[in-house]
Amino acid sequence: MKMRRTILLFGIMFFLISCGTTNRIVEIKDSFKEIKGIKLLQKPQAVSSEKTGSFGAHRYYNLKVSYLFQQLKKGQTIVIAEFQMTTRVSTDELDSILFFDLDHEKVKLISTENNSYQLMKREFIVPENLWVSIVHSQEIFYRLYVGKEGVDVKLNASEISKVKEFFQRAIQQRDADRPPVPEGQKKW
Repeated sequence: MKMRRTILLFGIMFFLISCGTTNRIVEIKDSFKEIKGIKLLQKPQAVSSEKTGSFGAHRYYNLKVSYLFQQLKKGQTIVIAEFQMTTRVSTDELDSILFFDLDHEKVKLISTENNSYQLMKREFIVPENLWVSIVHSQEIFYRLYVGKEGVDVKLNASEISKVKEFFQRAIQQRDADRPPVPEGQKKW
């Protein structure tokens, strides 16, 4: 009986530790490269838009999304959204286009990078003019393509909350290093 409790306790601890690194914002400070910023890692549910799985069901994909906000030494800021998908061996690649759906307003982003075939990865620069829209969005939805197959990624409430918090903190850190806006002028 004691052995079962010990195994159960270790199982629960392992589950909590493995979930602890996702959906959490962490600070980045690299004095060697003179970079500071924040990072958010998520593993949202990614589902094929077509019924391509066995028995006519939707196929699920293993997807990791990481958001990286960096303040470089010259005051430049950037947010990169990186999508990593692990799939079975296939000739299809992860498409270089990402659609952000923010409260049913569709925004198209083009990838800056592509890596290996088995672990498909694309990086998208999220323009600063989208940051405030993301913070104020109630729903956040992504559409990716593997070959011609659409992959839908709808964030749950907890994931949306963290994405909004990430972009709010990115805005605050970006603005902390900029001179104040003169009175009577609009900041955005």
